[in-house]
Amino acid sequence: MILEFKNVEKSFGNKKVLKGVSFTAKSGVANGYLGRNGSGKTTSFRILLDIFKPDKGEILLDGKPLDHNKVKIGYLPEERGMYDGVGLVDQLTYFGMLKGMKKKAAQTEAKKWLEYFELEDNKQALKTLSKGNAQKIQIIQSVMNDPDILVFDEPFSGLDPVNVSKLKEIITDFIKKDKLVIFSSHQMPVVETFCEDINILEKGEITLSGNLDYIKKQLGHGKMILSVSNLEKEELLANLRSIPLGIEYSLVPEGVLLDFKEEGSKKELLAKLAGSSFNIEEFKLYKPSLEDIFKEQVGK
Repeated sequence: MILEFKNVEKSFGNKKVLKGVSFTAKSGVANGYLGRNGSGKTTSFRILLDIFKPDKGEILLDGKPLDHNKVKIGYLPEERGMYDGVGLVDQLTYFGMLKGMKKKAAQTEAKKWLEYFELEDNKQALKTLSKGNAQKIQIIQSVMNDPDILVFDEPFSGLDPVNVSKLKEIITDFIKKDKLVIFSSHQMPVVETFCEDINILEKGEITLSGNLDYIKKQLGHGKMILSVSNLEKEELLANLRSIPLGIEYSLVPEGVLLDFKEEGSKKELLAKLAGSSFNIEEFKLYKPSLEDIFKEQVGK
């Protein structure tokens, strides 16, 4: 499956939240939809779910207008929307039936998933659940009807490392079944673990979209990291800036980032380094992390 947003716009009053958003997401991989708070991610998801109608543009699935009567979409919202005082099995059964499941099938799935997450059913359970356990209930309601498209908004919020691993297993299983998975998270290292494609949204506009590995190679082109053992990186930076070779320098956790702006400057620098007193530890190609890319796109 290929899901496509085409020039989607959405305003609320005088505020334009989405400004011609276009991107594609495909099944069989994890698709990251990333942005700061207020960038328009949740509005995009609600348009996908048919909660909001776009002012302009369209959403296509395999080249045709998305028909919500023919496709199952599971949605995990960032905010909670469950009911206190209702047993967990009854509550999940109700949500399953809203999604078109038969009552018995919904009850069976609810019990299966509660067991998977090691949760017990009782009428007061939701009131007494920790944030992490309440998040598990939200996750269960989003996946229990085996959706074709799975949309997660901050799915790892409140989960301990064990349950982060369980959620990763769920996402991985959906990907293996060739489902279409889209999720948003501010936990960049977790996203980077298994996200093949990313889209970055800033102030209602897509600023970067594509295969994450390809993006890393493109943004790292012409850049290297240098570290030495006999100087602090701040001292190294000061020394390098005294060498006028058309290179831009900046500090990164591993050392000094060198951005070669001119052809031949790399060879000249290597010659100078060879004759210097620097004890070189590393001189390697720069490959930015997803967090580096995100900060560059949306500002620090």
